Amino acid sequence: MADNDMKQGKRFRLRAWHLVLTTILLLAGLLSLYVRSSRNDAEQRLKALRNAGYPTTVAELAEYTKLPEGTENAANAYMRAFAAFVPPADEANTPILGKARLPDRGASLSEPMAKAISDCLASNSECLALLHEAGGVEHCRYEWDYADELLLWKTQPHRDSVKHCGLLLYLSTVFHAHTGDANAVVTCIHDGFRLAESMRHEPGKIGHLVRIASRSSVLLGLERALSQVPFTQQQLEDLDRMLAASVVTLDLNDALITERCFAIEKFRDMERGGAPPLKLLIHTGELILWVPGIRERGLPDTLDYMADCIEAADLPVRERTVRFRQITDAVQARSIPHVKAKVWAPLFTERLFELDPRIRVHFVLARTALAIELYRLATGDVPGQLANLVPGYLEQVPLDPFDGASIRYRRTEPGYTLWSVMEDGRDNGRKEKDRVGQGEPHDLCFIITR
Repeated sequence: MADNDMKQGKRFRLRAWHLVLTTILLLAGLLSLYVRSSRNDAEQRLKALRNAGYPTTVAELAEYTKLPEGTENAANAYMRAFAAFVPPADEANTPILGKARLPDRGASLSEPMAKAISDCLASNSECLALLHEAGGVEHCRYEWDYADELLLWKTQPHRDSVKHCGLLLYLSTVFHAHTGDANAVVTCIHDGFRLAESMRHEPGKIGHLVRIASRSSVLLGLERALSQVPFTQQQLEDLDRMLAASVVTLDLNDALITERCFAIEKFRDMERGGAPPLKLLIHTGELILWVPGIRERGLPDTLDYMADCIEAADLPVRERTVRFRQITDAVQARSIPHVKAKVWAPLFTERLFELDPRIRVHFVLARTALAIELYRLATGDVPGQLANLVPGYLEQVPLDPFDGASIRYRRTEPGYTLWSVMEDGRDNGRKEKDRVGQGEPHDLCFIITR
């Protein structure tokens, strides 16, 4: 009897082990199918992108961004200008490129500051001349080794040079406004926009952010100049044409398309390199990102995310901002198997969704200010309300893309203020970022004190 019970117990245990083993094998098979399905999904999506003419490798990216054969390239002159750049000798008294703070809008430069700026511009006379020469060439594409994958994640030297030279032109604008040289101001603003435009074929998020920063410097210089220099009608109209042309080429869509290529290469690089050491994964809390199934799902999920962002980039600014927020929230709400996209996908669009609409509304404010200056030139005074500019100087009262209401405008003595409520959608009473504490609500203002 005991022997029979023992035999039955063994058969039961054997059947239990069979069940456990079968379950493990079944789960392993399902996981294998899921991994293979995710990889096939990614490959099919990449194939569709290539067939549509979009880059999916660094080699394709180099081809996608290159200039047509025989096109004159302004990069040659710009690189010579970058090499000729000289940092300010008197940093303590030099604003923008140094440590000194600019005086309030409309206020004259102090004698030590004016001298420090004059000396800085004199030492950069060759750089400024080359920037002007390069600005006369229509197309530009900077060369760098697209085949070196490490360079994709590093700052390119010419990007820093574009930022430094953009600040030099901003400094030059401030100085010529101080001396009342309107022609020189217009030239500096032209050269600043052309320098920003030189990054038009620079791929990815970083290139787009550098273009935004460069354009912002030009607009800040224009704001200060309008507070100090009376321009002619022709000069104001020329400036408006420059702004109109510059904002048209601020292509967020193309930045996202090329940044998607970087995202693809990043995931491929992670796959080729294999998982980092287990100790490092545990220390950084990224162990789950390398679990089979979760690891392979990262690329197709990120491709979905980037496709949604690219589609949203064509929307008007206000709708786009809302849609971007929805896309990011949707990614963060996804389940555990999609955690890799939750961690990685937003990194490829970080800051773009915040800064791109800001620079666009900055252009709206600047162009509205130019319309006011044309009105002032014709009537001898600034308008009581923006509606007075329609239809002679504006087709319609500009709208603030952040809340859909009219751009805010207030006459002051002796000038006026234009402002946008920005992302929070609240009018913070013309409070500027540098006039409030860090993280406190503020508005984007364009202030003329003349």
